[in-house]
Amino acid sequence: MTHLTNAQPEVIARLNKAFAFPISAYDALVEQFMKELHDGLTEDNFMPMIPTFVYELPDGEETGVVLSLDLGGTNLRVCRTTLFGKGEFEITHKKWTISDALKKGSGKDLFRWIADRIEEFLIDQCSDTHIEGNYPLGMTFSFPCDQLDINVGKLLNWTKGFRGTDLLGQDVVKVLQDCIDAKNLNITVNSLINDTVGTLLATTYKHPGCEIGIIFGTGTNCAYLEDQAEITKIKPSAANYTSPTNQQLINTEWGAFGNKSGALPSNEYDRNLDARSSYPGQQLYEKMVSGLYISELARSVFYDLAKRGDLFVEGSSNPKTDEELGDLAIKERFDGAMMGAIEGDNSANLDAIEKQFQTSYNLKTSKTDRETIKYVCELISARAARLSAVGIAAVVKKRKMLTQPRKVIVGIDGSLYNKYPNFKQHLKGALNEIFDAATVTAKISLITAEDGSGVGGAIAAYLACKQKGLEV
Repeated sequence: MTHLTNAQPEVIARLNKAFAFPISAYDALVEQFMKELHDGLTEDNFMPMIPTFVYELPDGEETGVVLSLDLGGTNLRVCRTTLFGKGEFEITHKKWTISDALKKGSGKDLFRWIADRIEEFLIDQCSDTHIEGNYPLGMTFSFPCDQLDINVGKLLNWTKGFRGTDLLGQDVVKVLQDCIDAKNLNITVNSLINDTVGTLLATTYKHPGCEIGIIFGTGTNCAYLEDQAEITKIKPSAANYTSPTNQQLINTEWGAFGNKSGALPSNEYDRNLDARSSYPGQQLYEKMVSGLYISELARSVFYDLAKRGDLFVEGSSNPKTDEELGDLAIKERFDGAMMGAIEGDNSANLDAIEKQFQTSYNLKTSKTDRETIKYVCELISARAARLSAVGIAAVVKKRKMLTQPRKVIVGIDGSLYNKYPNFKQHLKGALNEIFDAATVTAKISLITAEDGSGVGGAIAAYLACKQKGLEV
């Protein structure tokens, strides 16, 4: 944490109280998390716990050329993956930023835009490849769906700022396939997974034995391998009532933890953020953990402190007006990259923070301001890491993984985990607090997934072909 030499003690005390997360809070939260995981496997009105129709993990020996598409919270990627076996692969891809207009417009327009980008990619990257029939394409779709088969998923709700309500309840694979067919492209969308399942599949391809995949990025989620007998909510008439392997990957959609139980340690900033969000009362865990929301949480704290006269007063006792605060007074005008840059500023005078607020918001900052700003970011990101560790611990304990002779491998992807300063260290530190350092060192391995969504989507498409007896 920042060495506070200038910050106002009463302000720091108020922030500490709001974002406190004592070690004593872990046990009850982990137990409640385990309960909600279990309840989600037995009933549909708790954590979603969505069966994926993926019954096995790769063994690293899969080979072939497969396409995949990754629609996340920020970007669209289209990929061509060549699987060589022995955990080796080669991937080429193209990425496009999803505009706010597309995010907030109709879902059909978004999917037509995706089909246009697929066509662009085929022309650029696949014109030299000749295949018989269609390319199989694995669709990595990072939003809650009611999955009815490996290639059928009805959209439950949008997250991460998307608002295409015209697609709610529709099969997103069919919508995409219709847009592709309208352009006469030789592609069959044969599988639907989310980015977390993709992270699990991609990590297991390179590290056999991995059974948990997690995203800590714009959003957060977890997928893991569950025993089929535990998934009692599947109806006998469902296509996945039985599993050829007696196991099935579960897409937890754990961002919904705490929605019904109220178990999360929320404060006034959390509650205000939730009330102003697109879906109040939903994804409460995600709103305290993921990159999209923790940066907005930090902005709301800055705004509150400024309106109280605790920031940007420049020797005056008069709080700044909304007009003087500019973009800092506007929702979502402070992002995760800016937050990370602030926490990563280790200069004596916190020069990067000074420059950022001057450049982005035309606000002058004192040393007291800059210490407080950095401390806010540290408090919020550290709490996010601790809550993230609660989720990991709950899955590990539910599956009794520490009793197994092999090491627990957790594949993790996402910008928060990969890029945010100190997040990995805080996450591991929290696991040490929940278990103990010796156990974590000996039994739990956190592995950065290598292109989880792209390669994972390709492997899902491969497994879908294998499931139906088709060659890749």
